[in-house]
Amino acid sequence: MRESVCYLNGSFVAVSRARVSALDRGFLFGEGLFETWRTYRGRPYAVREHLARMARTASRIGIPFDADTEAFEGRTEELARRNRMLDADGAVRLTITRGAGPVALVVKDTAQPTTLLLFRPLEPGLDEHQQRGVGIVLVDVGSGVSERSRQMKSLNYLPAVLARTEARRRGCFEAVYTIDNRVVLEGTTSNVFVVRRGVIKTTPVSSGLLPGVTRQKVIRLARRIGEVREEPVSVRELEAADEVFLTASTIEVIPVVRAGSHRVGDGRPGPITRALQAAYRRAVARALASSGG
Repeated sequence: MRESVCYLNGSFVAVSRARVSALDRGFLFGEGLFETWRTYRGRPYAVREHLARMARTASRIGIPFDADTEAFEGRTEELARRNRMLDADGAVRLTITRGAGPVALVVKDTAQPTTLLLFRPLEPGLDEHQQRGVGIVLVDVGSGVSERSRQMKSLNYLPAVLARTEARRRGCFEAVYTIDNRVVLEGTTSNVFVVRRGVIKTTPVSSGLLPGVTRQKVIRLARRIGEVREEPVSVRELEAADEVFLTASTIEVIPVVRAGSHRVGDGRPGPITRALQAAYRRAVARALASSGG
C-alpha cells in the first residue's frame, strides 16, 4: 500500500517521516488549535469558514496564523491527490501550535508555529448512519467548565476522547455534553438539534458552544423549512423530541434515533431531518459547482 502523506511546515512528506520537535508547545502544553473540513472527491468544502474560526481563536491566544483560503484549498487538493483520494470523500485536519519553545508556562514568542495537514477517510459506516440514524449518550460536564475553553477548538481534547470512548463502549455513535443534567450543549465533535411539533431548536452559542460551521449552514437551511429557535435545549426536551439530529463537517446531518435509554420519536429518522439532509447536499453541490468543479 502507498504510504499516507501529510503537509508539515511547508512540505509534503510521508506520515512516517514527519517530525515535530520534542519541545513543541502543542505536545507539551496543548497550546494549539485544530479545524477539520470535508472533501468531496478531493475537493474541499467550507475551508474559508473553518480558517476564519481558527484565525479568531489563534488571535485570542496569540498564535500567528495566516488564514489564506486559496493556499489551504490548494494544499488540500494536493494532499488528496498524493493520498489517492480524488475519487472518494474524505476529511482534512489542520493543526497549528505555537511551535517549539522553552519548557515554561509563559513565553513571549517562539521561532515558528507548527502547521500540519492530515488527510483521512471518512468514518466507516457513515452512509448507513445517515440513513438509519444513530444512538447518543448524555455526559454531564457540570457547571464549572469554562465557556471560553468550550468555544475554542484546542488540542486539550481529553474530555472528548473519554466521552466518545464511553459512547462507543455503550454502542452509541456520539456523546453529548449536558450542564448539571439539565441543559444540552453539544456533542464531542458535533452540534445538536431537536424538533418538536415542527419547531427546530438548538442551544445558542452564547451558552458556551463551539460556533459550528456546519451548524450555522444548517440553521440557514432550516429557516427555509420552518421555525428555528436558538434557545437552551433541556434534557427533557431532547428526550421528548419528535426528531433529533447532529451536524458537523464530516458527518453533515445525522439523525439520532436513541438518546440513552430513550427512543427518539418513533425510532426512525424524521421528515425534517431528511429534508435538511437533502438541502445540505444540494448546498454542497452548488458550492462545488460554483467554484469550478
